[in-house]
Amino acid sequence: MNSFVEKTIDVIGFSNPMQDLLVELDRLPRSNQNLAMREYCFQGGGNVPTALVTCGMLGMKAAMLGVVGDDIFGYANLADFAYNHVDTSHVIMDPGTRTDFCIAVTERAIEGKEFISKRGTCREIELEDLDEDFLRATRIMHIGYTNPVVLRACEIVRAAGGKISIDAAYYRPDIYQHYDILDIFIASETYYNTMQREMGVEMSRAETCRYIRERGPEIVIFTFGTQGCFGVYGKDQYFETPAFTVETVDSTGAGDVFHGAFNYGYLKGWTVPEIARFCSACSAIKCTRQGGRAGIPTLGNVLRFLETGEIDTAEIDRRESHYKHGFFGQDVGGKR
Repeated sequence: MNSFVEKTIDVIGFSNPMQDLLVELDRLPRSNQNLAMREYCFQGGGNVPTALVTCGMLGMKAAMLGVVGDDIFGYANLADFAYNHVDTSHVIMDPGTRTDFCIAVTERAIEGKEFISKRGTCREIELEDLDEDFLRATRIMHIGYTNPVVLRACEIVRAAGGKISIDAAYYRPDIYQHYDILDIFIASETYYNTMQREMGVEMSRAETCRYIRERGPEIVIFTFGTQGCFGVYGKDQYFETPAFTVETVDSTGAGDVFHGAFNYGYLKGWTVPEIARFCSACSAIKCTRQGGRAGIPTLGNVLRFLETGEIDTAEIDRRESHYKHGFFGQDVGGKR
């Protein structure tokens, strides 16, 4: 197979979706205490799925590959993808099973976050589930981990001229043993710190990026939240990009949005520093609302923010209202 395969999909995300319940508190309650919430809402979750929602919101042809249960959370995930322009024709609904679920708690008093998750009973994608024509048709496949099935999918995508991007949230063998199959490597501060500790070798930021790049990826970036991001690309070019300052409500999903936005800029042919600034703007806007999905902006809103520093709050208000209406937003009963 070669790079002349027609590309009809911009980005495929390979990961099981999950459902989030976002809860905002002043502080965690003491034992046996009844404490009022500041706010709550249900939103689709998962690092790769949220990156794909970002792709859909930016106008890309985005599609998910994964499994959900046939419970209410599974149906809610499908509805959320449809709301955000993500193709779910290759999302499998596993009969009689439950979808992955997470309660994400934000504490205003300490600006902290806690995540309480429960793995669903739905199965994982298996080799026989892979639609090779579907995979060959994508320009990028975005992943968050590797296993034999993911690796086979990567092989198919790369043989057809596609690229592989990864959200490397945690330093694990399934990631660092497979740098050679990755094209766009974007990792978290957690990955960076754990890598430094476990390797037992003190390296600068630039040296760390170059170490990974020498083992495969063409682009290596680390995101450090409010400290911005840094990385290497091209002919050993190092860059740093500061984060934008906004009134932050919740940083949940900021990194996921960064990944989705990066794939957009990459496919547009922008320089890596240009893409990083664009991604930082997308993530900043997201952080102005609760959860990983409500604050995801459209392309027009991001460009306006980059030019003027202003956020179209009316647009984000509409998304926030959608999610506050529950599992299916305002689409319950087929009405909107």
